[in-house]
Amino acid sequence: MQTKQTPQPPAYLRLADMRTRYRVSGSTIWNWCKTNGLPSPHKLGANTTVWKLADLLQWEASRTSAK
Repeated sequence: MQTKQTPQPPAYLRLADMRTRYRVSGSTIWNWCKTNGLPSPHKLGANTTVWKLADLLQWEASRTSAK
């Protein structure tokens, strides 16, 4: 018997999470958005900016395959 699985909501990372994930400063993250093809963040509110994990994983894979 199979159970219905509800789709998982997209995972989001805030700037602090991004700094930890890539071990760089916040200014480097913003610079990568402008010059290195890092996916653009999404505004969830006036003071909430996030990146979709799925977009980041795709970006990381494209950088790995380009080498």
